[in-house]
Amino acid sequence: MTATTIPVPHFTAPAHRQHDLDRGTLVAVDRAGTGDLAEARLLLPLVPGPAAAHATEVDVAAEALREALEEAAGALAVVRAEARPDRIVVSARSFTGDLAEVCARIGACLGPEGPGPADPGAVGPFGAERVDRARAAVAARLSAAERHPTVVARAGFLAAVYGGHAYGHTATAARLPGVTGEALRAFLAGAPVAARRAVVVGRGPAGALLDAARALLPAPPRLAPRTAAAPPCRPAGGTATLVSPGVPQTLIRLGGHVPGRVHPDYPALQVAVLMLGGYFGSRLTAVLREREGLSYAPRAVLDPLGGSASFTLEADVRPDGAARALVLIDEELERLAAGAFSTGELLGAQNFTVGSMAMACSSRSGLASVFAGTLVSGLSPQWLGGYEDRVRALSAADVARAARTYLLEPGLTGVLVAPGPADGLPPVRPLPLS
Repeated sequence: MTATTIPVPHFTAPAHRQHDLDRGTLVAVDRAGTGDLAEARLLLPLVPGPAAAHATEVDVAAEALREALEEAAGALAVVRAEARPDRIVVSARSFTGDLAEVCARIGACLGPEGPGPADPGAVGPFGAERVDRARAAVAARLSAAERHPTVVARAGFLAAVYGGHAYGHTATAARLPGVTGEALRAFLAGAPVAARRAVVVGRGPAGALLDAARALLPAPPRLAPRTAAAPPCRPAGGTATLVSPGVPQTLIRLGGHVPGRVHPDYPALQVAVLMLGGYFGSRLTAVLREREGLSYAPRAVLDPLGGSASFTLEADVRPDGAARALVLIDEELERLAAGAFSTGELLGAQNFTVGSMAMACSSRSGLASVFAGTLVSGLSPQWLGGYEDRVRALSAADVARAARTYLLEPGLTGVLVAPGPADGLPPVRPLPLS
């Protein structure tokens, strides 16, 4: 019988051109692909202002920008604006021949020559009528999701992990009336312009792609940047149960904030989280789903946020199995931190990590997003060049130490959303107010 050979994936970072300006960094990638399409990403970093209003401002700003930039690009591109607590990411997809014009239109729309506070009713990214429509759109989304168990779980989890920091709040209808065009202009201008990033991936001369990225970067705003907020710290209080009568499953949301991509331990932590619950061959899947039948799709993920990252463990379980699931999660985390895993398990996780990066960079859209995610974490694109080597160099001791140092020893905090109190569950806490 012929032995089965398991393929070993590899990742080679694509060549790129980079240019630093006083108003941000440009990155251009000449990439062949199917179709004559190009991708652009504009990263607008955010500095939180008043903590309770931050998430609401982010959502309204992204909605207003989406509408304004769709109008600016017209039929030349598909434009999106993604809201994250630490950034707004503008994405554009166009034909290669339209790329330069699309980038120029987006950059001009966001530039300082647009309407200012003295002209609040004028058409612009944050004109009064546009902000009214953006608030209404956000209000409709909030109303549709109000009291949904996953929304309650998310709000409770963020409050447990980040406390009073801006990242610990979600958007609320009560905050919408205070979001004005003037506030959004100050909000978008709050971060240093040098932290802005423009990424263009397409087909053509590197110089032309860099010129398109340069046009995408808006001119510096007239307003002064904000003072950077203090980094988040984990509040005291531990895990709690939020009672939501009638919820069909108990939603477990545990985690904490951990080092980000710039930290030398991040690759080991990334592999540890993957082994715990990051893919179908993970420990949580094997135990909670396959062995115990408690949860269909448990998972654990890292989400880079600002200079750090958020670790989240999620499992929606049968209400009568929630206490048992918590015990099993603790057991698997302790085993991982003790290094109780085989060479094959580690190699499988390393292969998945490298293969996932290769797959993400296999399209122009994915490649643009990977470069954008790298840049927003405070890293140079050169970081991608050593990605596979860093992952392959990890030993079992490295992964166990990362799990122990950043997951087990600090302990996990968060919430459970359950139909009622039960033995073995954390103490009950009131539902977060909307």
